[in-house]
Amino acid sequence: MVRVLVSTDRFRRAYHKLAEPQQRLVDEALRQLAQVLKSNHTPVGLGLKKLGPGVFEVRAGLALRIVYVQEGSKVALALLGNHDDVRRFLRRQ
Repeated sequence: MVRVLVSTDRFRRAYHKLAEPQQRLVDEALRQLAQVLKSNHTPVGLGLKKLGPGVFEVRAGLALRIVYVQEGSKVALALLGNHDDVRRFLRRQ
């Protein structure tokens, strides 16, 4: 199955607020995530974790997390933030 990776406005706003070194960490995590979506093989350092039905988290450094929602062939980058941001996001789901 071909999966399409899309980002939400919320994700893009959070990304643009980051400093360049943090943006590079996010870019690398997204590159690895794209590989996972193609091959279904998860590298150890990615820290991929299922948070709920169709909701997953990926690490982008020690404090940064990327939350994505998988709906069929669409993979939406829903959140870029820290642990507390992820908890708030999950409570609103």
